[in-house]
Amino acid sequence: MAEFLQMAVVIAVLYIFYSVTIKKWNYSTEAQRKERRTLLKKRGLSNTFYFIHDKTLFFLNAASGGLFTFFWLFRQWQAVKAGFKRTSGAPLKYGPFLRTFFGLVTFFSLNALISRTCEYMHKKTPLPPIVWSTLWIAGLILVLFATGYGAKIFGYLLWCYAPCALQHRLNAFPTQALDPRPKPTEIAATVISLLLAATGYVFLRTTLR
Repeated sequence: MAEFLQMAVVIAVLYIFYSVTIKKWNYSTEAQRKERRTLLKKRGLSNTFYFIHDKTLFFLNAASGGLFTFFWLFRQWQAVKAGFKRTSGAPLKYGPFLRTFFGLVTFFSLNALISRTCEYMHKKTPLPPIVWSTLWIAGLILVLFATGYGAKIFGYLLWCYAPCALQHRLNAFPTQALDPRPKPTEIAATVISLLLAATGYVFLRTTLR
């Protein structure tokens, strides 16, 4: 119960921060809108992303021991790398493999990139990186270190859901509805991820005895 209360407080504080800062941004004049769009282009946008039905993403994440998220990160960074643009013309540093390996950090920058692109394209943006990235990491911490099963389950659901929240905003871009059926590569990635998660669990249980 204590873990639930702590998480509730964290979520409330982050949302309040979002409500009184970023959510309140208002560009009422044409000059302000142009200035904002110029800033977005300077920081960098992408015209390509990886698309998967957000409910399918959640199911595959949950069914894979939470490791399908890293396959999703790889495919997102792979697509972004091909479509990244900014005013300076400088390409995105580091490749999709390295960005996936450091996914616990690059999730933040992916969230920021998606938010910028959604804003530029006049689509509804996800919550700011400080919110979803913190909640995503908090979910992992609960899974690994919480003592109660309720807190662990809550953390696992949070870990699996955070990427879906970003994907839900991205899925406003395609003009056609996405097929909810997973692709063969996604099914294979889910199976491999589940095997890796099971192997890691057994190894930790054996080592920590």
